[in-house]
Amino acid sequence: MSETNFNTLLKGARGEFEEKKSRFLSQSFCVRREEEVAEILAGLRKQHYDARHVCYAYILDGNPPVEKSSDDGEPAKTAGLPMLDLLRAASLRNTLITVVRYFGGIKLGTGGLVRAYTAAAKGALEQAVIAELLPAVRLSLTVDYGLYGKVSRLAEDCAGTVLSLDFLAEVSLCLLFRAEDSARFLAALTELSGGSLTPDSAETLTCVERDGKLTPIQLSAC
Repeated sequence: MSETNFNTLLKGARGEFEEKKSRFLSQSFCVRREEEVAEILAGLRKQHYDARHVCYAYILDGNPPVEKSSDDGEPAKTAGLPMLDLLRAASLRNTLITVVRYFGGIKLGTGGLVRAYTAAAKGALEQAVIAELLPAVRLSLTVDYGLYGKVSRLAEDCAGTVLSLDFLAEVSLCLLFRAEDSARFLAALTELSGGSLTPDSAETLTCVERDGKLTPIQLSAC
């Protein structure tokens, strides 16, 4: 996976783990801003006012990514850090994991806590819907019928996805490429047309790949 690609949640989930009468209730969320994280944590603390700990970890996309975690009173590095390590290992960004612990009266020790928080967090990730996000470019082109066949084959060779196709006085195409493939397509298009054919418009998008096809996704809706 390249530095520009990463995984995120399309749909969060819940998990639960019990160890020596302590209950660990986990949830995973898609988040994009620290304000969202703060709002979710405030809601959990209000909902679980009688819980002993509300621990969490999250990574937000950025340059560099924002990584934070909290043990919320548990021994250092026994709760938040193991959860953060799960996010790192899965290349997950824009993702928050929370684990609420209801203490059962029996201490677990540092090793037991790490195992319990890890197991609970895994439960909230294993049931979530996860997808790789890819930077992509949507191009609109208008070509004459004489060039249409060559341009179509060129788009196919560069792994382009045809979003729309209209046969009018000229042929109008809307194509979607991975960012690296769009650069290759445009260079080849310039060579093919001697520089006379350029896109009518170009738009940068974020996509997921499903069944070998790119699909634009609205991150604000995650």
